[in-house]
Amino acid sequence: MQNNGFLRTKEIIAITLILIGIKLSDSTPTLLAQKAQNGFWSIPILSFVCIFPGFLIMLYLLNKYQDKNVVELFEAINGKWIGKILGIVLFLCAFLSLTLDSRNYIEQIKLLYFPQSPTDMIYFIFIAVVFFGAKKGIEVIGYTCWIAIPFIKVSALCVLLLVMSEIVIQRIFPIFGAGLPIILSEGVKKASIFAELFFLLIAYQSAKKNTMFRKGITFGTVLAILEIILFYLVYASVFDYNSIEKIAFPYHDITQFISFGEFFTNIETIFMVFWLFAAFLKFIIFIYITTWIFAEIFAIRNFEPLLLPFSFLVIMIGLLPMNSATNELVLRETLLTVMSPIFILLPYILWLTAWGKGDLKQ
Repeated sequence: MQNNGFLRTKEIIAITLILIGIKLSDSTPTLLAQKAQNGFWSIPILSFVCIFPGFLIMLYLLNKYQDKNVVELFEAINGKWIGKILGIVLFLCAFLSLTLDSRNYIEQIKLLYFPQSPTDMIYFIFIAVVFFGAKKGIEVIGYTCWIAIPFIKVSALCVLLLVMSEIVIQRIFPIFGAGLPIILSEGVKKASIFAELFFLLIAYQSAKKNTMFRKGITFGTVLAILEIILFYLVYASVFDYNSIEKIAFPYHDITQFISFGEFFTNIETIFMVFWLFAAFLKFIIFIYITTWIFAEIFAIRNFEPLLLPFSFLVIMIGLLPMNSATNELVLRETLLTVMSPIFILLPYILWLTAWGKGDLKQ
């Protein structure tokens, strides 16, 4: 295995914040608002409640099996072949999430900045940058995330502060949006919006100490969910209830409200530079851990040469959806709905199996 034992708590926090926290500025709020309307901001709370106990069980099991990552944990608990099947399921979930998410970002970049440029060319350039970033390895990725995270978060904080005057808190009412049954069902069905937490477990052994990984990813997750809820609440209170479901990119749209006096207007591009930087880091992390999961399944020790073919596959498969609406509202929503029961139930099944074998008594 490459890159073993270099990350510290602060770098794992930064990686988690970028991989999970960026959902405050992508198309996820648009997807959630399609059915829940202005009550969409409460869905991440329910999804987090559904998926986080299982995630803590995975950390507990990894602590019990000290010298293993998540794929090796599957094999240790369930045997070689069932463990590999579970590893393949984890890989497919990660790879499909990577391709569909990357296509959404490409569509956003094209629509906002390069409307005349071909989608495939933007996709190729974006993934090429991601590939060369991922080639640097997990140690450089972690350090870069730690250096970049203050700038990214200060930028997001400035956006929050500068749109405060646009907030009308009454717009969050009715607080359950389209209705409590819809909020509850969507909260469970979209629990996998935090599936990246399970993908990150492949890097369990990349920390100097296992306690550093557990503290880093837990603290980073709690910070990320608080950020997401706060921003979603701001989106719901800035945009009117009947327009929130029609807004494609809430983070970009909310920056349109920002100006400094009458002379410095249309300054949203400043904030989008930091957003774009965070997007590159997200997909550098994402493609690296996805390739890592694949390599662990087939016991490929030197997996970094696989980054190039996987980058090519991401572009080829990511270009298959006809348009962004099909990609986001059909394919990504279906993937989230399919993945949610897997990540909600799998940790409990693993725990019961390990308990039945007596492994947890050691």
